[in-house]
Amino acid sequence: MNTIRTRIHLPLAVVLFVAVTMATSLAMAKTTLRVAYSSISGSAVVPWIAIDKGLFAKYDLDVELIYVAGSQAMQSLLGGTTPIGLQGIEPVFRVNAHGNDTVMILGLTTKPPFSIMVRPEIRDYRELKGKAMGITRYGSSTDMLLRLTLEKWGFKPEIDVPILQMGGVPPILAGMQSKRIYGGPLSLPTLARAKQEGYRELADVADLVPDYQVAGIVTRRAFIKQNVDVVRGFLKAIIEATATFKNEPAVARKVMRDRLKIDDPAVIEETQKSYPRYMPMVPYPSRPGIAVIKSFLDKNEPAVRALNIDDQIDSQIVRELEQSGFIQSAYHSR
Repeated sequence: MNTIRTRIHLPLAVVLFVAVTMATSLAMAKTTLRVAYSSISGSAVVPWIAIDKGLFAKYDLDVELIYVAGSQAMQSLLGGTTPIGLQGIEPVFRVNAHGNDTVMILGLTTKPPFSIMVRPEIRDYRELKGKAMGITRYGSSTDMLLRLTLEKWGFKPEIDVPILQMGGVPPILAGMQSKRIYGGPLSLPTLARAKQEGYRELADVADLVPDYQVAGIVTRRAFIKQNVDVVRGFLKAIIEATATFKNEPAVARKVMRDRLKIDDPAVIEETQKSYPRYMPMVPYPSRPGIAVIKSFLDKNEPAVRALNIDDQIDSQIVRELEQSGFIQSAYHSR
């Protein structure tokens, strides 16, 4: 009887062994990837959509998103902790001026999604003279955009209008509330909250600076060379997530509630409706937008002047995905 019982159960044991082995192999096939994003903004909605919709997993990636503020995001990338990041082009220029090989491979947000917001008592930009304005960090997009705007208004930044570093976009609003500063550049979702609370919009920065490379996917050339399929899969997931942001409002709203911890329905609604207009369907890094930034950096950072814009970007994979029809299908299949 024991012999017969063994013969009956042996095939089942083999099947179970094979199934477990296959499942283990499939799990092992996924590439683990830690990815940094450097600001709590509309851009951050996209990679979280890719996680919640299983888009990274679709391309055999097990992605962990980590919020790393400011310049620390680039240091994390260079150190290999987060080999891919969502950040601006400014740190790419700065580290490459010292011999690094970082590169922007996808332009997620290519127009400035900022407005210059001020306290209600400021009724005209001329009233800003002598009044402190806030930015996230010196050398950031908020810093550059505020300075460019002040110059267009005829001010000398820091001389006519003091500029204080606040540490992030939400802290700029907090500084306005505490009267430490009179205003600053705000982006969604913080921008929507400021409008709700009665703060005044002096300018939509996109009207003054129409081309500006705000946020994109950044990595190192060495990482692309060694992991081109991983990078291609990551960009495919980001493109599909961007299409979801634009075409599936309910998904975007859920991500803002659950992942970015935004609890105001009006703020969520405004962000979902307004932010996608700053994101191109075919997400090449914006060369005109990068040129604006480089011109600004050249004034104060001599090491950047010798760098060529085309050496800081690599559009090869995006071009490949456009030419293959992948990008068009990501939008039209929804």
